[in-house]
Amino acid sequence: MNYESTSIRKKNFRVTTFKRVTQNELAAQCHVSLRTIQRIELAEVTPRSFTIKTIFSVLGYEFYTSNASNVNEKTSSSTHWIQDLFNLKKNTMKKLSVLSIVFICTALFLTRSNCHAQSINGWFKAGNQTKSYETGLNSSESKTGKKCAYIKSTEDEIKGFGTLMQTCSAKSYLGKRIKMIGFIKTKNVTNWSGMWLRVDPKYRGKYLSFDNMHDRSIKGDTDWVKCEIILNVPKESGTLNYGVLLDGTGEVYFDRISFEILGDMTEDTTEKKIPEKPANIDFEE
Repeated sequence: MNYESTSIRKKNFRVTTFKRVTQNELAAQCHVSLRTIQRIELAEVTPRSFTIKTIFSVLGYEFYTSNASNVNEKTSSSTHWIQDLFNLKKNTMKKLSVLSIVFICTALFLTRSNCHAQSINGWFKAGNQTKSYETGLNSSESKTGKKCAYIKSTEDEIKGFGTLMQTCSAKSYLGKRIKMIGFIKTKNVTNWSGMWLRVDPKYRGKYLSFDNMHDRSIKGDTDWVKCEIILNVPKESGTLNYGVLLDGTGEVYFDRISFEILGDMTEDTTEKKIPEKPANIDFEE
């Protein structure tokens, strides 16, 4: 099939002219398989927003939403465009491929913003108020690369916290002192947020070491901030648990997480050692 579009311009939606393109050519220019294009056209799959935007670009379609102040406005303007497009009384019916029509309709739901609440491979949401938070991936706020993760509040007032976290075995870090590095960016954080790391034992019991950056928390609106946590991983450790948390309302973006072994485990300076006997009680030392 050949795809052909015509030039149409509306308030918040623009279509630029693009000459005929075959399925093979479209697949090659979008860097996807021919089968993927065929399945999308047959409505066998729902394409991701990134795929939608890529194919729109190749076909000559371009969204711009600078005049739309919110999601409802963006959706409404695109909806009106589609209504005009298929309004025979106004004689505005345009020759569009089935694929283009599918993309337009799908885009209304999948490209409402650059944030998409979704599951993130290897990560999960936790906390004492999980229902009050949304987690997902963002393609416009990332520190580097194409995406970053985020957690944001969905209610105006929250008494509690939510976290986006991951758990892994401590096997590779036993008896070592490690540094966790990550980058955080915040918007409208009312209480506090921070990166956190907890080392748990192999069997049930109190954690072996823990830091949630509460004493150096991130609040309000910030650009990307480099965060570091250094902890011991005792030989009896079982798992490392880590992530980013948000207490109260706001938005937190999380990117570029890494772990580094600093060397063999040393005395944990986060917990002061208790003296074996009274010392310097006459203040003369």
